[in-house]
Amino acid sequence: MNFKKIIPAIALLASMSTVSAQHVVTMKSGEKMNGTVQSLNNGSVDFLYKGNKMKLSVSEIYSINFAESEAAKAVSGDMSSSAAPHEIGEKQITAGSYLVRYKVADRKIAKAPRIDNLTQDKGTVVVDISIDKYGHVIKATPGAPGSTTNNEYLKTKAKQGAESALFDNVPTAPLEQKGYMIIVF
Repeated sequence: MNFKKIIPAIALLASMSTVSAQHVVTMKSGEKMNGTVQSLNNGSVDFLYKGNKMKLSVSEIYSINFAESEAAKAVSGDMSSSAAPHEIGEKQITAGSYLVRYKVADRKIAKAPRIDNLTQDKGTVVVDISIDKYGHVIKATPGAPGSTTNNEYLKTKAKQGAESALFDNVPTAPLEQKGYMIIVF
């Protein structure tokens, strides 16, 4: 048995069982959740998120920030300055409790999308979008490559969310610009 690996894990477990501060769990999908880590047992984390106890698989977690800091506050606000984009030129914003990444050349979201999910379904939906020079989303097609779900409900919600976003008004922009939006449910 390798005690060099077990001792830090036991120390981590002991410290996790005594903390009740806010923690930020970042999933490999890019989703960030602000809540309280309650325990770590057999490869899963018991996590209290919005009053609901969740079991998260350690294999799906990218990181856990145990410090109550600016990172914890950033989960409830605009993520564009606090989280590194996954692709060059990609920006991020939160819409409620949902992480939204997007890319449209030289454009920023002026009004965040309205996103809701009345189910427990999870997944990432990539939406191909076209916007006009005034910032309106004129076309949204969910299910583009990179999506992790084929759930029709989530695809419909992602389309509605993308269509509700408003980008900045750029009168000198082309009549139509293409890009994408990634919504993590």
